[in-house]
Amino acid sequence: MTCCKIPSLEALTGFKRYAAAFLLGVLTVLALPPLGLFPILFLTVPAFATLARFAPTRGKSFCVGWAFGAGYFIFGLYWISAALFVDIEQWKWVMPLSLIVGPTVLALCYGFIPLLARGFRNHEAAHAIFFAVAWSLIEYARGHLLTGFPWNLPGYAWHHVLPVLQSTSVVGIYGLTLLTLFWATIPVFRAHRTLRHIAIMSLVFVTAAGAVRLSINPTSYRDDAPYIRLVQGNIPQETKWNKDDDWRNFEKQLTLTATKSDRAPDAVIWPETAVNADLYQFPEIASIIAMKLPGNATGLLGSLRVDVRDPNHPYFYNSVTALDKKGKVVGNYDKHHLVPFGEFIPFREKISFKPIAMAVSGVGDFTRGPGPQTLHVNGLPGFSPLVCYEVIFPGEVADINNRPKWLVNVTNDGWYGKTAGPYQHFAMARIRAIEEGLPLARAANTGISGMIDPLGRVIAKLPLAIAGYVDERLPDALPATPYALYIDGFFWLLLAGFAATARYIRN
Repeated sequence: MTCCKIPSLEALTGFKRYAAAFLLGVLTVLALPPLGLFPILFLTVPAFATLARFAPTRGKSFCVGWAFGAGYFIFGLYWISAALFVDIEQWKWVMPLSLIVGPTVLALCYGFIPLLARGFRNHEAAHAIFFAVAWSLIEYARGHLLTGFPWNLPGYAWHHVLPVLQSTSVVGIYGLTLLTLFWATIPVFRAHRTLRHIAIMSLVFVTAAGAVRLSINPTSYRDDAPYIRLVQGNIPQETKWNKDDDWRNFEKQLTLTATKSDRAPDAVIWPETAVNADLYQFPEIASIIAMKLPGNATGLLGSLRVDVRDPNHPYFYNSVTALDKKGKVVGNYDKHHLVPFGEFIPFREKISFKPIAMAVSGVGDFTRGPGPQTLHVNGLPGFSPLVCYEVIFPGEVADINNRPKWLVNVTNDGWYGKTAGPYQHFAMARIRAIEEGLPLARAANTGISGMIDPLGRVIAKLPLAIAGYVDERLPDALPATPYALYIDGFFWLLLAGFAATARYIRN
């Protein structure tokens, strides 16, 4: 067996093999937002496949994948640890866990990529194709098991190449991840001209089809399209929950809300937990906000909600509350996809973690809402609210039985400062708009806020760490995309086709 890519890789043994895999994982991070150096995948993916292919035992194959994943996740998710610096004296003991241990444990899932592809190792091209299949399967599992964490999928490497991103309207981000990994194995196919041509032509076709889709679908607006104001207070996380700064932070958002413009907005969107009170229970706060809403605007406000029907067992919700000009709550959505260890502690019903839960969220555990829903308030087009990282879950951002006209994402990325995290979060929100064929309005406390049309064009944006607001008309939605209709159906068809091809070539 010979390697047609980097001959020295197949001869690596022991520590050098795992060190090389770790370094390849680190380099692959360069393809992700905000850099988006996707050509690096044409080096790192085939090199990773080569190391896995020539690992002599199953255990060593697993370790190659684990080492690659460790490099990928340690450097790709470093920004999570930035949250600890909000109160580093209290949380410094967590730093090794969040920076090293957590990503290394997550990397275990990548150890199964070489194992799944190992049966194809005697045929170079078949192994490369099935390696892409195995990797995509692992990414799908990572996005669904144990509440899911589909962050930094390889398909996001194209976030600067809008024509390629249009493919997610059919195959979704998991499908684009599979195609990306297949295209990245092109260097493996030098001895297999037909496969090389298929890979190259499929990349050209997807790019060209995306470019055509963009050209025939310019951003369009109804004559009565509502104007949306996105408020970005840029409130530092260090002061956000400080009682001494509470009113100053509130006034800052009120001032941005009340700023006069040429046309009064029809809706004003505040970020996640911009109101750290339940507007049902504190109507005086609702009245203050309502007085500052320009014209007849409706406030779509990130807020907290508390159910105190049982005073001994209150339920806390991370919510979006719709408020009319009279200060009346006219709609509410409760976040349903909660962050493990951030908004709830797993296994609380078995083991008491109350001290930790109180320290993490300030209220103990939050309670899950019922799921995606479409809100219709005050004549606004029906919208699907998404709180924080709910927007990263493909196929779970809209009620399929009551399709909305737009998506509303409120978030607070202030925990993560000026790191890669907010850029990655924004990039993922953008893909949800393309997948669903729906415009997306995003209000983030410290950024990045913006209006995105249903093909992923960023119509207006407020950069990271800037206080301000942006007024923008709501673009028209497209008809339901194939992805919106069938979710990951086309991904599974594509996956089955690649797997069958690998088996056919091997035999």
